[in-house]
Amino acid sequence: MTDKYEIPGLDKQTTYVILGSSGVLILWSWVSSTIAAGPIAAIIITYGLYIFYWIYGWKTRNPLVLRLVIFGTVAGILELVTDHYLVSTIDSLVYPGNELMVWSSPMYMPFAWSNVLLQLSFVGVLLTQKKGLVIASIILCIAGGMYIPLYEHLAKDAGWWWYQQNVSMIFNAPVYVIVCEALISLSLPIIIYFSEHNKLQHTVYLGIIEGFWILASAYIAFTIAK
Repeated sequence: MTDKYEIPGLDKQTTYVILGSSGVLILWSWVSSTIAAGPIAAIIITYGLYIFYWIYGWKTRNPLVLRLVIFGTVAGILELVTDHYLVSTIDSLVYPGNELMVWSSPMYMPFAWSNVLLQLSFVGVLLTQKKGLVIASIILCIAGGMYIPLYEHLAKDAGWWWYQQNVSMIFNAPVYVIVCEALISLSLPIIIYFSEHNKLQHTVYLGIIEGFWILASAYIAFTIAK
């Protein structure tokens, strides 16, 4: 990796920080699953990472991180619609319910999505720099189809959420969820590419588009892979 990047905010330090935080999230999720830590562990890591990303973006004046936090927050809030679809419409997703809820989701869920979208989007930016937009999208589609469902698998034993056993499953993750999250990841390089090359307000609009794409991906995936 060189020290010069075409994208403002894409530097070695930030790369190590974002990839390192992804490792922290995986480790935290694994430990939580081994000790059945319950929702409090999800709340701590979610808000901890979310606040950390904001502080890092502001203190380092990193425009890329700030864009990705804004993008992830907007998309994460709209993901509440998808959660409601999974919980109440198709009766698949189950939350413990012994925590603060907004609509059908735990209060922390939009921020959990923001964190993961930021991490995947940042990897998408790196891949786009090295491989181009098309190859980056394909690689991230495959990686996202494996990366996010890892949390779905660990979440059940951690007591964060789980799925009804009325669909095809791979470990604790439904096949349709794997397909859905692959489709979500597929969209990120092109979405972030447009964000980088437009005014900051466009990041909000693109977050809205991503939020609707998450819902569309869930519908498409459940239809073809349930």
